[in-house]
Amino acid sequence: MPRRGQNSAGMPSKLGRAGAGVALASLAWSRQAEQVQTPAFVAPSSGINAGATGTRPCQLQPQPQPQLPREGLARQVRACEAFGGPLVAGLLLGCAATRRGRKSELRRKTRARLAPKAGDVAPLSYPGAKGMDAAFAQELGKLVGSGGLWPWEEASGLVSDAATLLMREGTLERVVVPPGGHVTVVGDLHGQLFDLLQLLEQSGPPSPENPYIFNGDFVDRGSYSVETLLVLLAWKVAFPKYVHLARGNHEAHEMNVPYGFTGEVLTKYGKEAYTAFQRVFNYLPLAHVVNAEVLVVHGGLPRSSDVGLAEIEAVDRLEESNAKGSQGQGRKIFTDLMWADPRKSDGWGKSQRGGDLVTFGPDITKRFLADNGLGLLVRSHEVKDKGYEEAHDGRCLTIFSAPKYCDSCDNLGAVLRLGAPAEGGPLEGQIQSFDAAPRPAFYVPAMVYSPMNPACNDFLSEDAKDDIREMISEMQSA
Repeated sequence: MPRRGQNSAGMPSKLGRAGAGVALASLAWSRQAEQVQTPAFVAPSSGINAGATGTRPCQLQPQPQPQLPREGLARQVRACEAFGGPLVAGLLLGCAATRRGRKSELRRKTRARLAPKAGDVAPLSYPGAKGMDAAFAQELGKLVGSGGLWPWEEASGLVSDAATLLMREGTLERVVVPPGGHVTVVGDLHGQLFDLLQLLEQSGPPSPENPYIFNGDFVDRGSYSVETLLVLLAWKVAFPKYVHLARGNHEAHEMNVPYGFTGEVLTKYGKEAYTAFQRVFNYLPLAHVVNAEVLVVHGGLPRSSDVGLAEIEAVDRLEESNAKGSQGQGRKIFTDLMWADPRKSDGWGKSQRGGDLVTFGPDITKRFLADNGLGLLVRSHEVKDKGYEEAHDGRCLTIFSAPKYCDSCDNLGAVLRLGAPAEGGPLEGQIQSFDAAPRPAFYVPAMVYSPMNPACNDFLSEDAKDDIREMISEMQSA
């Protein structure tokens, strides 16, 4: 294993830019292949990847799938994301069209393991916001990590208290790291609960001495999105000033319906819980600034050159969450912060994700950082082979924290630790890469709650199916 400050080849590894002030060092911690291998699931007819060993192309959508060029994992995933949009208008009724057919042995057994039998798991009572602490958050992690489903009667109090906390925060939050301190930035998690639990074990649990910024896309695709979100909210309520949550593009009803979070919540809890989670999403901040040096957003930069930190801070995120079809400046800022991607060439470009989405070039990043007195842009939103990628002459860094993404990719995950030197000076960054955590025997594969996946018939409750059909109808007629 390489030492701190070395890459996987044992060579010094620095990611930075001339005059930036924020230096990034790469540290890869790895495990033996046999300890992290994704289980070899029997692939159902829907096209879910069988989890074969070795290098695999990334197949994030069930059949039918687009014909994707084999030109790198990141490009294929972006194409998959772009392909997902039109499915809302067409393929989403697939679960109704595939009711016939025999259930596979895997799906029957996995469905039976969704919730433990009575008496299998010790009860866990929510102590209220004033009684929340690290011990409770860790116990909740153990409960859901062992396959337990926390009753909504208890979980509802936590979700409500978390929403109240987030409501008081601004659209742009400022994070202060004192000399000798640090903050860890975590990218997309996408319902990969066991990777989150491993990450918190390796990087240390949140605390006043070990703060975190979780940079959006907590849910969708992975089949433990409910549990992932509850663990994050528990830590947020336990340490409101030291656990920071940002909104990603998947913290939205329009994304949750096709990509599985909707079906998962409706199956595990019901409509009341789904409404409560959406309320939490609407209150999530959109950006964080660390020590007036580093901007952390899920997607990218605003498309207007006259937009800076003050304009981001002024966005009414609750109003924009409900402003369907709005084309005002606030809506565009709201969209770009969660959806924009960097590109190699200068200027703005049209995103291959479709719609009115954009990409931004090195000149855009350089100008925005300079105009706002910043040194680095940290964003997430795109899967990367090593879990991270440097762009724009070291001014833009992507952090993605869901290894073996969607049970279909061979990527690593990564987190970024931003440290403030004890003797003073600019922040220093260190990247920590990691492989996927072992999956337990009761593991439920990704995307099985998605109505794009025919396997959803065997995992969604009947009430959830009816609710999703109604939601899809509303989305089609809107």
